[in-house]
Amino acid sequence: MKWDGDQLSARAAIAVGSKGGNPTYGVARLSAQADVDKASGLVQLSHIKVDSVEVPTSPDQAGAVLDTLVSRLPPKGLTASLDVLQASYALSQQGGRVPRVAVLNTPPRIVFATTPTVLVSVDGEPAWRAVSGTHYQRAINTRALLLRDREDVLYLKAAGHWYTRREDATWHVQTASHDLVNAANIANASMPYDPLLPGSRKPASTAPAILFATEPTELVITHGPFRLVAVAGTRLQTVANTEHAVFVDTDTREIYVLISGRWFSAVSGGAWQYVPGEKLPADFAKISPSDPKANVLVSIPGTPQAREAEIATTVPQTATVSRAKATTIVRYDGEPRFAPIAGTSLSYAVNTATPVVQASDRHYYCVTNGVWFSGATPMGPWLVATTVPDEIYAIPVSSPLYYVTYVRIYSVTADTVVVGYTPGYQGVYVSLDGTVVFGTGYAYPPYIGSVWFGYPATYGYGAGFALGDEQGFSYGFAAGEDWGAAWPYWEPYWWWGYGYYWGYGYYVNLNQANFYGRWGQGTVTYAEGWNAWTGTEWRAAAVQGYNPATGAHYQGSRGAAFNPYSGSFAAGRQGSVVNPLTGQAVAGRGGAVGNAYTGDYAAGRQIVGSNPESGRAAAAEIGISGNTQSGERTVTSKGVAVNTNTGNAIAWNNGDVYAGHDGNVYQRTPDGGWQMQTPKGWEPAQPGGDIGRNLADQNRARAIGQQRSGQWRQTGGMGGRVGGMGRMGGFRR
Repeated sequence: MKWDGDQLSARAAIAVGSKGGNPTYGVARLSAQADVDKASGLVQLSHIKVDSVEVPTSPDQAGAVLDTLVSRLPPKGLTASLDVLQASYALSQQGGRVPRVAVLNTPPRIVFATTPTVLVSVDGEPAWRAVSGTHYQRAINTRALLLRDREDVLYLKAAGHWYTRREDATWHVQTASHDLVNAANIANASMPYDPLLPGSRKPASTAPAILFATEPTELVITHGPFRLVAVAGTRLQTVANTEHAVFVDTDTREIYVLISGRWFSAVSGGAWQYVPGEKLPADFAKISPSDPKANVLVSIPGTPQAREAEIATTVPQTATVSRAKATTIVRYDGEPRFAPIAGTSLSYAVNTATPVVQASDRHYYCVTNGVWFSGATPMGPWLVATTVPDEIYAIPVSSPLYYVTYVRIYSVTADTVVVGYTPGYQGVYVSLDGTVVFGTGYAYPPYIGSVWFGYPATYGYGAGFALGDEQGFSYGFAAGEDWGAAWPYWEPYWWWGYGYYWGYGYYVNLNQANFYGRWGQGTVTYAEGWNAWTGTEWRAAAVQGYNPATGAHYQGSRGAAFNPYSGSFAAGRQGSVVNPLTGQAVAGRGGAVGNAYTGDYAAGRQIVGSNPESGRAAAAEIGISGNTQSGERTVTSKGVAVNTNTGNAIAWNNGDVYAGHDGNVYQRTPDGGWQMQTPKGWEPAQPGGDIGRNLADQNRARAIGQQRSGQWRQTGGMGGRVGGMGRMGGFRR
C-alpha cells in the first residue's frame, strides 16, 4: 500500500460472481483519493480507479472481472475504516523511511515533587500591564492570573485558591480581598485567564504548592516517595506512583525520565543530560508490551511500536474546503510588523496571533485552522489558497512558524480545495532517533506589546505517547489531573477553552482529533488566529452547528462528529445516520459513520439494510458500509452484498481472503492454516518464505485494524480520553 497525502493505492482480494454461483477470485490494484476524518475513524475513498486485475486461476477472465468491478464501484466513492487501512499501511511501510527532524534536546529544568504542586509558567520575566480602574498590574505573558500591587506584592489564582508572596519569597494561601477579586474580574473580562483547575474543574480540596517558572520546566509529581517496582525481564525498576515514565537502572543507579518523547538521565542530585535513543541501556528494548509502562516502547528506537508511531505521523487529516465560503480575518497589535525567516527569503508577522508569511509585497499567506489562505496585503482580504510557495516548506525548525510546514494543499477544483495536515501541525515530530517527540525543543521568544503572543512550548504539560493494539498511535497530556495544571494550546486544538471539549483537557488522544470537524457552520469567518500560550479566544465557537449545504445538524460531543467540509459524520454506540437529501437512513448496534454529501455510511457491529426499489440488500456481523443514495452496500469482515433484481453479487471479504504478493489469492482457515484458490477451488497451501510471512503480517494487521475500529465504536469514536491503555502508564481512562 502507498499513501501519499490524499492519494492512496493498494491491492485487494476480490470475489465476483452471480448469486448462488461460485465466485471468481482475483487480485485488484486500486487507487483513490483518501479524505481522512480521524475523529470518526473514517476514510472517504473517492475517484476510485481499478488499475489492474489478476485472476490467477482463470487469466482469460481478468478483463471481464475488471469491467464488472468497475461497473459496481459506487460512483461517489465509498467509506472505509481508518484503523484497518492504517494498520495495513504500517505493515507495507516497514522498510520505508519517514522524514526526520533535527529537534532541540536541551534538558529543561526538571523538578520532582512528592506532594500536590501546580506549575505556573511565565513566558520569560513577567510583563506587567495596568488593570484598568484598579491599583493592580497584571502579568500578560502567562495564562495564569498573576497580579501585582503598588508594594510589589504578587497575587496568584490557581487550582481554585488565592496565593500571595513578595518578590523571591514563598507562595502561601490567603483570602482574597474585595479589591483583589474586583481586579481579577476586570482582568478576566479583558483577557480570560486559565484557572489551572484539576481535571474535575472544581477547586482542589487542599491548596497545592506552587512551582513558579520563567524558563522551560517540567514538573514530575510522585504520590509520595518513589515506589520502585521491578520491570520483568530487565535490570530496570520503574517508579510506579507517577504519571511520568521514570526508571532506575539498577546497575548504575542512574535515573531516566521520559519527557515529551525525549529521554533524560541523571545520577541522584546530578545534572540532567539528554540521552540519544541508541545510548539507552539495552534493557529498555526488552520491556514487555504488557508492562504497565509499555507506552515507553514508542520512544525506544528500533521497537515495532516506535516504527508504527513513526509511520502514523505521515497519515494526514484531510478536508475539502469551499473556495467561495471559507475565509479568515487577521488582526495585528498595531500596524503589521514582519521579521525575516532565517534561511529563506520569506518573512513572518510578529505582532499577530495568526501565522502570516510574506513572500513578496503582493503575496501573503496565512494558516487558520489547518487551511492555507492567500492575500495581496497583510490585511487581506483572505481567500482559500490554491497554491503556496515551495519555499514555505523550507522554513527551518528553529523558526516559530515551523509547524505550518505540515499543512498541505493536495488538489484544487473550480469550487473546492483539498487540504490536510499531519501531526507535525500539532507539534508531533519524528526525531533523528526515529522516535516521535512532542515539540521542537526551541523556546521561541514571544511578542509582547499591548498584548502577548506566545509560541508552542515543548515542556510543562506531561506530554507523552502510547501505542496499543486497541487504540493505535496516541498522543496527549497527563498533567495535574488531581490538583490542576495548564493545558497546552497548540493551534489545532486550543480554542475549546481549558480542555472543556477534550474530556476536560486530560489524557486526550489528539491523534484521533479532527480539527476540520470543529469549524462551526463550515462557512464561518474567523476573526482571530491561534495563541499557543493564552488560548482564550473563540471559546464560544460552536460546539454544535448546522451545515446549510445539506441541512445536516451535528453536535460536537464525544458521541458524535461532523466534518462540514467533507460531510463526514459519526454517531456512537447505538448510532444512526441520516442523509437529509434523500431521507434514507441506517441504524446499527455499535455505531455508525457516514458522509452526508455522498450518502456513504459504515455501521457495526450487527446491521442489516436494503433498498426495495433497487433490490439491493446486505447483512454483516462486524460491520457494513454503503451508500444511502444509490442503495449499494459493501461489507467488511464476513458478509454479502447482493442485488435481488439482477441476481448479481460482489464482495470484498475482508475477514478471510488475502492478496498474496505472488499474485495468488489465499484464504485463512479457522484452524489458522491457509488455502489457495486454484482452478479446482480452494486447496490447502503452505506458503513459505516471504509470501508466508507477508500473509501472516496481513492477517495480524487486519486483526489489529478491526480491533481498533471496534474500540473506536465502543468509545464513541471521538478520541475521548486516551483510555484503554490500561497497562500503558502515563495515560488512563
